[in-house]
Amino acid sequence: MSGSEVSACPICGGRGVVVDKDDPYSPARVCECSKKNRNKAHSPKVPQRYDVTKKQFYSWWERLFPDERVTKWLGDAQALLDNEASRESIPTDLQNKIAGILSKCVGRGENERGWKTISPAQEPYGYSALMTWLKKGGRDKDICLWWINGPPGSGKSSLAAIALKEWCESTQLAGLFASVKTLSQELKDTYYDTRSWQNTDFVSERDRMAPLLSAACLVLDDFDMIDTDTRVLRAFSQLIDFRHSELLPTIVTASKSVETLQAEGEAFPMMKLNDESMMNRLRQARRVELVPTLQRLMGSLLH
Repeated sequence: MSGSEVSACPICGGRGVVVDKDDPYSPARVCECSKKNRNKAHSPKVPQRYDVTKKQFYSWWERLFPDERVTKWLGDAQALLDNEASRESIPTDLQNKIAGILSKCVGRGENERGWKTISPAQEPYGYSALMTWLKKGGRDKDICLWWINGPPGSGKSSLAAIALKEWCESTQLAGLFASVKTLSQELKDTYYDTRSWQNTDFVSERDRMAPLLSAACLVLDDFDMIDTDTRVLRAFSQLIDFRHSELLPTIVTASKSVETLQAEGEAFPMMKLNDESMMNRLRQARRVELVPTLQRLMGSLLH
């Protein structure tokens, strides 16, 4: 028996479609094997460390921020708003956001702690907005850049990988997960020594960047780890500008927010370009911060 016969689908015989032999007028339907192969073709390759499911990620997150801890924050927030003096010291916008979280956590069927649910307070800041965007298949053209930040080990790369995989599965388009630190070194190899063993295939900058430019959805992991070489910085700046112009979704991860990195000045390599339009584009990105939503809002009172 040949290899093709062994691997052929027993339902469609390897044709990819199923035809009803008893009813010649019945339309052909796509076989399940074809759907699986198509999904596999559009499944982006992500580092094994970050290749987790959304359920696995959120279970880990709940262990990181257990119920007892979150319910205490809820109690503190409720007491803060109940006190007229303290409430008046909180900016109206922030006050409304905290009140909105509390309203989502209370209701009929409350548990013994006084809260119906704690998820709105517990989930990462901006998480719901990202999940809503993914459910819509990323079709909102007003959103083409996401910035996910959090310290090392906070889960930002895993969440970015989850978002990429879900986007690709929803749209049936190919995506790409790229380490900025690794790609920076690859670009430097093309600039400084094309004879290097690290660039034995003599790949040019254009060839290095082509997959990132054309990817239907792109993750740039650890963006703040970019190399300080000016040519590397310009290449990434042009990449972000191109993808923004073409409305191609890009998900960036970093250890800190754009504003914090910008405040650090030259400690953030992209500041060397003195490109205010690019920095403004990054500041306007939709945000996800790997910190519980209520903790993030309450923390704003300290700044």
